[in-house]
Amino acid sequence: MATEIGYGGTTAWLQVLACHLVCFVTWGLITSYGIFQSHYEETMTRTPSEISWIGTMQIFMLLLVGTISGRASDAGLAHEAVLLGSVLVVLGLFMTSLSTQYYQLFLSQGICIGLGMGTLYMPALSVASSYFKEKKSFAVALTSSGAGSGGLVYPAMVQQLLPRVGFGWTLRSMAFVTLALAIAINLLLRVRVPPRRSGSLIDWRAFTEIPYVFFGIGFFLIYWAVYFAFYYIDTYGHKYAGFTSLDSINILLISNGLGIPGRILPGYIAAHWCGPLNTAIPTATLVAVILYCWIALGSSSSGLYVYAAVYGLVASAIQALFAVSLAALTDDLSRLGTRMGMIFSFVAFASLTGSPVAGALINADGGRYVGAQIWAATSMACGAVALLVARIARTGLILNTKI
Repeated sequence: MATEIGYGGTTAWLQVLACHLVCFVTWGLITSYGIFQSHYEETMTRTPSEISWIGTMQIFMLLLVGTISGRASDAGLAHEAVLLGSVLVVLGLFMTSLSTQYYQLFLSQGICIGLGMGTLYMPALSVASSYFKEKKSFAVALTSSGAGSGGLVYPAMVQQLLPRVGFGWTLRSMAFVTLALAIAINLLLRVRVPPRRSGSLIDWRAFTEIPYVFFGIGFFLIYWAVYFAFYYIDTYGHKYAGFTSLDSINILLISNGLGIPGRILPGYIAAHWCGPLNTAIPTATLVAVILYCWIALGSSSSGLYVYAAVYGLVASAIQALFAVSLAALTDDLSRLGTRMGMIFSFVAFASLTGSPVAGALINADGGRYVGAQIWAATSMACGAVALLVARIARTGLILNTKI
């Protein structure tokens, strides 16, 4: 087995598997929230915007807690953080199965699971990233595809179990699957980089680097908009295309299923030809164009299925390129966890407010989606411009530089 960084080896690819499973139980649950959005709208007297706060709180907690868990990973506490995160995610799922009120769901599904996700995800990602150099983009893309795997399995479980055993046992079944995967994750994880015991939670020098600053601004704007379609395409289908509950699950499965190649292919392209940041800029631009195209979709149910597939493909791609693009801007691997945590915490506020802002725009426009669609597409386009500025600040106007 090769031990030099850049050459992988059995242990390195086992870390990819472990982080794939981490993405399965974190981002896989997050991308599956659309099914809960529909279920809660049908069973609770709450607005779609209020219900979306549960899902966005998961993302917020995942990204915000990254500041602490990322620093813990750098300090040599990756194993402890992953174990604690695993326990919180499983506990949150079991507690969600017992919840009947909105505040109970917010605490268990939003806060507890989200806190566990944040504690679990960042250390695992930084460990897997540290094993690669030449193939880092592809390795991180493989780990990110776990979100698509989880986004297929969890909604399929809900589709099959909810009508048969009810909400409680459906969530408990999901919790048992998550528990089994969490055990595998904790057994597989192996830390490579020596711990950096000293240092703060914030690497202040990063804020003096223009590429890092504009990278953060760019992905703030991208994450502000990217989950809008994932959360609201379902309710759009109910309103304009006559979708049933079965249609809602199917469109989520299609969107999440296309997320698997959507996360792997950009990583392969980035690793072999362009570099992750060079790949992220046109990808974000394409997502913006597709969001603008949603305005013209109208009430076509078949068109909505096609749109969900295309959006799932490209929106998953830009999410997969987030972490690996940041890794490409970080030369000191001992600070990778801290720098990732800082950016993730900043972007957390975009993820928390994005979907509720979209819901408020829809309500303010009398239930019409046009204003929210224009807002999301424009935010995504501005994010692409900010990434372009970060790239130019890093390399200058040289076109054939791989970064």
